[in-house]
Amino acid sequence: MISYTFHRRVLLMAGCFAVALGLAACNEHDSNGDKSTQNSGQSNSAPVDTSSPTQNGSGSDGATNNDSGADSGSSDTGSTTPSTPGGGGSGTTNPSQPDTPTDSTTPSDPATPSDPATPSEPTTPSQPDDDASSDDGAPAEPERSLTVSGYVMKGTLKNALVAAFPVVAKGAANDADFQSPAALTLTNADGSYELIIKNPVAGGYLIEATSNESTRMTCDATAGCGLNASGQGTSFGDVMSLSEGFVLDSYLPLPTADKAVLNISALTHLAVALSHKSSKGLTSASWSKAKTDLAKSLGIQEGFIDKRPLDLVALPNSDATGVGIEYMRASVVNAAFAGLAQRQGMSIAKVMGDAIRSYTETGGLPPSDFNTQSLVTMNVLFNEASAISTDLEAMTRNKSVQSLLSQISQQSSEFAKRAALGDSTPVKISIQPTSASAYVSESVTLNVSATGTDPIRYQWRKNGVNLPNATHSSLALKGLTLNNSGNYDVVVSNDVSSVTSNRASIKVSTKPVRKVKIAWSIPTTRENGDGLAKTELRGFRIYHRAPDENYEKVIQVSNPSQTSIELSDLPAGYNTFAVTAVDVNGLESESSKTLSKTFK
Repeated sequence: MISYTFHRRVLLMAGCFAVALGLAACNEHDSNGDKSTQNSGQSNSAPVDTSSPTQNGSGSDGATNNDSGADSGSSDTGSTTPSTPGGGGSGTTNPSQPDTPTDSTTPSDPATPSDPATPSEPTTPSQPDDDASSDDGAPAEPERSLTVSGYVMKGTLKNALVAAFPVVAKGAANDADFQSPAALTLTNADGSYELIIKNPVAGGYLIEATSNESTRMTCDATAGCGLNASGQGTSFGDVMSLSEGFVLDSYLPLPTADKAVLNISALTHLAVALSHKSSKGLTSASWSKAKTDLAKSLGIQEGFIDKRPLDLVALPNSDATGVGIEYMRASVVNAAFAGLAQRQGMSIAKVMGDAIRSYTETGGLPPSDFNTQSLVTMNVLFNEASAISTDLEAMTRNKSVQSLLSQISQQSSEFAKRAALGDSTPVKISIQPTSASAYVSESVTLNVSATGTDPIRYQWRKNGVNLPNATHSSLALKGLTLNNSGNYDVVVSNDVSSVTSNRASIKVSTKPVRKVKIAWSIPTTRENGDGLAKTELRGFRIYHRAPDENYEKVIQVSNPSQTSIELSDLPAGYNTFAVTAVDVNGLESESSKTLSKTFK
């Protein structure tokens, strides 16, 4: 019978401008720190703001704002054009330069020497005086003058010190001689300036604008422009003081004409840094290449690198006639550097200094903020440009301006993404970790597979908390305890992106007791009815099957006197058991009746 029983440098000036070179001495300041009046001895050298670019007076031969480059011929909406002092009937003089002598021995126009006598009535030559001759009696060469005019724009800069430094050979490379400025002046209220350089040198000039105590800038970033000189925050349109060390510059190769237009902005400042990387330093060739490379890296047409930026503060109230999308995009990028100062909670000087360091050391901005200490990267710069465009779009009611700004916002956002990616491929998880259940003391391994540009990094987490030393593509959990239960995921990243896997749930439980005791009686007869002595038995076989697990096992019992067995750690599901008897000759009896048990 069978039975069973179960059981995650600049040229610094103090508050008073230098009296040398005919400049006014000190500015009087109102209670807010803005310049309210100037010395009566100083006259404005640049024109007053007008609604459209004009020359200063009838018959003036002054420089206008017809900048070279793209969009030539269009007017700068909401801004003005510098004209040359000394134009028809103005009677003004450049505050940074001594008055030009009017003696008859000095030509009135350096480019066109005056005619001392009519050719048909020659005069008898007389002994030239010292002012009109050289030591050997030859006529003196006429003095040449170069008039340089333009605007200094980060936002509009008023009372910024503008200096022209000659570029000279310094060893194998050309650089500015900062000890010998050729001309100095201050910018006007609209940011315009004019310099007159006597006998210009062949190497050209680094034209540099620096801040002093009286310098004021109009904030052109919609989020604000960082901290002013007093460490206070600023807002869009604020007239702010600038911290020490603020500098912008541009390079002027020696022109063949006697007049040149040179605008100074954040973009020209970066181009100068790039030009300095050339083995020959500042040259016409390196300057041209620097502007080309900078324009390409910033997604701006080359002709707009040294074009006067638009006055973005005035833009919401302007119809922007003649302004194209490329011109506006360059102006927005120029403003974005100030916006980053606001986001970073620091001065514009510090942000620009960081950008210049990147261009000087590596030739460009880092593509993204992954694995870099730089304050300015391509993706954050263009995300800021996108934000400025969106804000300006909301400020203006002009449909055409809104359309341009909307396009710039979208393009800048896309450019930020592309700049961050570069030639790299972001990480993508191809195989997600899967959930599992296990018992105490068992083991579980979680796996993830990802593609992307190397190096790919992994950080496994349990319930959102990083697991120490879990930085591989697989996570082996051995000797499980109930505390290993939880939700697991992995953060996969490379230098350009980061992605988190799906959650995998691990459930650890105490192993249930699944066992059975089977008992049988010792047969005493063979199938043919002959008697079977106990000494003729070798033992018994237990046949265990679990169809749900595709499981089958034969358990040998070698003691012919044994009449029961306990089986444990049995699989979950449906289990069956049967017993046979085996004699000393290997003959096996038919199986007993099949017993069954289902375990959870």
